[in-house]
Parts: sequence; structure tokens; C-alpha cells
Amino acid sequence: MKDDATKITSLFPMSTLIIIITTLYNLLILSMVYNAFRSSIIVLEIISLVFLISPSFFIPLRLVVTEKSLRIWRPIGKVEISLEDIKSCTIIGDSRSIFDKTIRTFGSGGLYGFIGHFKHDKYGKMRMFVTHTKQCFLLRLKDEQHFIISSPKREEIVEFISQHIK
Repeated sequence: MKDDATKITSLFPMSTLIIIITTLYNLLILSMVYNAFRSSIIVLEIISLVFLISPSFFIPLRLVVTEKSLRIWRPIGKVEISLEDIKSCTIIGDSRSIFDKTIRTFGSGGLYGFIGHFKHDKYGKMRMFVTHTKQCFLLRLKDEQHFIISSPKREEIVEFISQHIK
């Protein structure tokens, strides 16, 4: 299937804080792997490698917005939202109010970003694909699902989606 001619493509750059958290985590796990190999504890080696590698499968890599859909590409699979299903799209000005009142229910709360399922006082259940907390926008779907996504092109994306939703 050919992509639509009109589209916006954006990568997911990580903020300094997320880079620090991710680097420290990876160093910790690598030291565990190193110690496991030195001690010849095979089970610990395997568990440590799984913990090192598995979160990276869900990192959002690229965001593509076309006249028909918004797609988030990850190493394993993609998340696709039809523009027909979107009720509204807005920029999140004060990201602190979102992240301070959010509880992670399944996902990552800083490692490689804020990725997965979360619960918020105001918005209820939501999914996040955030690698930079100061570049977020909110998608509200007609079925009351909420998505928070980050992109350095958030203004352009919000304007584009707002023009194309019915």
C-alpha cells in the first residue's frame, strides 16, 4: 500500500533526562551481565540480557501523519490511528500537570521514554509514546481513548490533524 502524498514525518528524539535514565539502566544491566559471565551463572546471564534488550523493542522510532492516519513505528510493530477516529488534537502546554498526576499501569516510566499504558486523574486510561516531555500533544479519540505523543513537530502535526478530522 502506497503512503499518501501529503504527510508529516517526525522522529522521536529523547530528552536529556530520558537519555540519562536509559544510560544508567543499561550500565546497571551490563554490569550484571558482566558479573554473571564472570561467575558462570547462565540463568542470571539470560535474565539480564532479556532485561537489557526487551524494553528497546517498544521504543517509538518514527511518527508518520497522513491525511488518513497517524502511525507510530516501533522495532516490533506499529500503532496506527485513523484520523476518522480522532475527536480532537491539542498541544499540551504544561506537561508537568500531565506527568505529575499520571500512574503507570503497564509500560516504561522513564526508560527509553514514557511508553505504554498509564492512568491520569483527568483523562483516565491513556497510552503514551513520549520521549521528550516538553514536546507533547494529546489525541482524544471518539471512543474516549487518549494518546499522548511527543514530537519536535507537534505544532505542525496538531494543525494538520485538526484540519483533516471531521
